[in-house]
Amino acid sequence: MIRLGSLVLPALLLALPACSRGDASTDASPLPVVSSRPAPAPRPAGPAELALVAPLAPGSTLDGFAVREIRAVQDGVLMLVCEKDRAVVRLSVALAVDDGPTPPAFAGRYAVFYSARGSDPADGERLAKALAAILEKHPDVPVPPGMTSFVPTPIPI
Repeated sequence: MIRLGSLVLPALLLALPACSRGDASTDASPLPVVSSRPAPAPRPAGPAELALVAPLAPGSTLDGFAVREIRAVQDGVLMLVCEKDRAVVRLSVALAVDDGPTPPAFAGRYAVFYSARGSDPADGERLAKALAAILEKHPDVPVPPGMTSFVPTPIPI
């Protein structure tokens, strides 16, 4: 014997997809697709990148800031993340070009840019120049694979 109440819930669940919030022809704004996957973590620097910035390594100090990360070249740029207290300065090393943005520091064929959060911009410029001084000590180190010129983009911090 089938009870009537036992059929109500399955029937409602089957009817639910047929329900609509309005006429589909007037709803011109589809819902955005949101990925539940987090962005992949940046890869740590390999031997080519570390050779260029030696003797810096994660955990070392650059002009009073701790080097938290040295990342592999991504989107043409080698990045170092430096911290001091709550201040974060990201240093980007790319190939210098004549028609690109003017960097705060040059080192031979390299341009050094920065972005700073919770820090005075003077800290970013000072760290960029300190990194450039290190890069100048390695003129014979090959350009890391994938490195290109700098193209400014917003950097999530």
